[in-house]
Amino acid sequence: MISEQFGLYFLAVIIAVFTPGPAVMLGITNSIRHGMAAAIIGALGCVTGTGLMGGLSAMGLGALIMTSGLLFTIVHYVGAGYLIWLGIRMWRNSRKADLPTAEPSGTGKEAFRPLRLYVRGFLVSASNPKAIAFFTALFPLFIDQNAPLAGQFIVLDGTFVVMSFSSIVIYALLAARSRAFLIGTGRKWFDRISGGIFVSFGIALGASGR
Repeated sequence: MISEQFGLYFLAVIIAVFTPGPAVMLGITNSIRHGMAAAIIGALGCVTGTGLMGGLSAMGLGALIMTSGLLFTIVHYVGAGYLIWLGIRMWRNSRKADLPTAEPSGTGKEAFRPLRLYVRGFLVSASNPKAIAFFTALFPLFIDQNAPLAGQFIVLDGTFVVMSFSSIVIYALLAARSRAFLIGTGRKWFDRISGGIFVSFGIALGASGR
């Protein structure tokens, strides 16, 4: 892979990761509800899932999943269902903002669970088979078949992971500026809008074809 090819790949990655999707929306939600530490933990979970998808594609399993109708369908609908479940849960949590005894988001033992945040981020990325389709289609365009493949795949996958993490953190930082408002009177509407977006993502994923 020559430098010109990597430049084109980097541009494609920038466009892909900075286009808001479920991972970015999760980072924004974590930032608003729990703070930047939670957003970073969730982002680490997301990029772990993303890196796994890239690794599977590099090992040829991406092509296997794409040609296996049953396996693809299972992962496809599990991912869609998970996003819808997240959205419904956020919508239901919005009602807690109306309760005078409800703790502000980001406080209390139940509000911040690093492992749960990490796993949730991982599932959001790893349960989306479109990531495998993306990597399976993208990687071959920038691979030099006359050079060692392992190193090239590591560079391609690593670049995507780093830039994906960066995009989530940047969006989370921007969202953190509105945190004071959104954990107060605006929290209810933020949770409802976020929930609606996640449900929309899930429905769109479930309705999309192979």
